[in-house]
Amino acid sequence: MEKPLNVGVVGCGMLAAGTHIPNIARNPHLQLHWLCDVNEPHIRQLAEQYGATHLTTDYRHVLDDPAVDFVVLATTHSLRAEFIEAAARSGKPVLVEKPMASSPQEVGRILKAVRESGIPFCVGHNRRSAPAVRDACEILARHRADPKIVPWRLDRNSHLRPRLPEEGQTMVLLRINDDVLTWKPWAFEEGVMLAEMTHFIDLANLFIAREPRRIFAMGSTRMNFSILIEYDDGSLATIACSAEGTLDYPKELIEITHRGAMIAIDHLMEIRVSGIEGEPFRRTYPTLDPHAQSDRQGIEAFYDYAHQTIAERLRTGNPELFIGFPNKGHYDHLDQFARCVRGEAPSPCDALEGAKATMMTLKAIESARLGLPLRFGPEEYQIIAI
Repeated sequence: MEKPLNVGVVGCGMLAAGTHIPNIARNPHLQLHWLCDVNEPHIRQLAEQYGATHLTTDYRHVLDDPAVDFVVLATTHSLRAEFIEAAARSGKPVLVEKPMASSPQEVGRILKAVRESGIPFCVGHNRRSAPAVRDACEILARHRADPKIVPWRLDRNSHLRPRLPEEGQTMVLLRINDDVLTWKPWAFEEGVMLAEMTHFIDLANLFIAREPRRIFAMGSTRMNFSILIEYDDGSLATIACSAEGTLDYPKELIEITHRGAMIAIDHLMEIRVSGIEGEPFRRTYPTLDPHAQSDRQGIEAFYDYAHQTIAERLRTGNPELFIGFPNKGHYDHLDQFARCVRGEAPSPCDALEGAKATMMTLKAIESARLGLPLRFGPEEYQIIAI
C-alpha cells in the first residue's frame, strides 16, 4: 500500500468538523496532518478526536510544510481567493468548498493562479460524486447514445413528419425543500442562492452537458426563488427552491427527461427510471446514518429515519437539527481528488467547471435583483484575470 497522503484542513467549522475531517480520518489513503482555525480550543478537541498531528491558527504554517500533500479549504468563501493564490505559489493542491469565490474578480484570480501553477484543484460540488448521481449520469449517457423508442410509447405521427428541433433536448427539474427555522443568522444576511445553488447549477450543467446561454431568476435571493437556465441547444433546467418546507420530507428531487425517458433522483436515496427498456424501474441506496433503526434502503429508509427522529424529539425535547443523512458524495469526492493528486484520476470538479457554476450563480443573483433574463456564455467563466 502506498504511503498515505498528508492532508491539511484550513477552516474547521461545521462542515469540516462534521464531514471533511471524519472522512479524512477514516480514509486509509489519507493522514490528517494539520488543522488550522482561529478557534484554538475547537481544533484541539478535533485533534484529540481524529488524531491530527499539527495545529495552527496561521494557514502559512500549513503551506510551508513540505510534508503536506494537499489542503482542504473550508473557510468562508470571502477568504478563499487569497488562500488559493498562496497555495498555488507553494505548489499545494487544493480542494475548496463551494462556492469557490464570491465575485467574478475572485473567480478570475483563482483561475489564473491554478492555470499558471498547474496544481491539482477541485471544487467541492460533491453531489456529482454521490452514487445516485453517478448512476443516473451513466443511465442518461447510455440512453443518449442509443435512444430507442420503447414499444409501449404511443407514436401517432413521427413516421409522417421530419424530426423536430426540440427532440433531443434535455429538460431538468431540480426541486429543493428547505426549512427556514433551521438556518443560522448568516443565511439571512447573504442568502442561500450563492451558498447553495452552485451545487444545483453544477448538477444541471452535468446532466445537460451543453453551454448555457441565458439565465433568469425570480424571487428573493435570500430564501424562496426559481432559476431558469437555457442552454445552447434549447435544453432547459429549472431550479425551484423553497425555505418554507419541512425536513421530515425529502429535501431534493431531480427529474431528467430526454427522448422519451424519465430519470428521477429522489433525495439521493433512490433512482426511478421510466421509458428506457431494460433499465430497472428503481434503484435504492442506504442512509449514511449508523444510528438509523431500519434495514430498508431508498426513500422508505428516509421516512423511517424521519419518523424515528420526530418521535425522539417529542419524547426528549432535544432541539437538534434533523438531518436525513443521504450519501451526498463527500467521501467519494475527496477520495477521487486524492487519486487526482497522485496522478491516477482527473479532478472530480476542476477549476473551470467550478468557475462555470459559480459565475452562473452570480449571474442568477444579478437576474433576480434586476428582474430580467441575462445572457451568459463561455466568455463569462473562461477568464484568466479581471
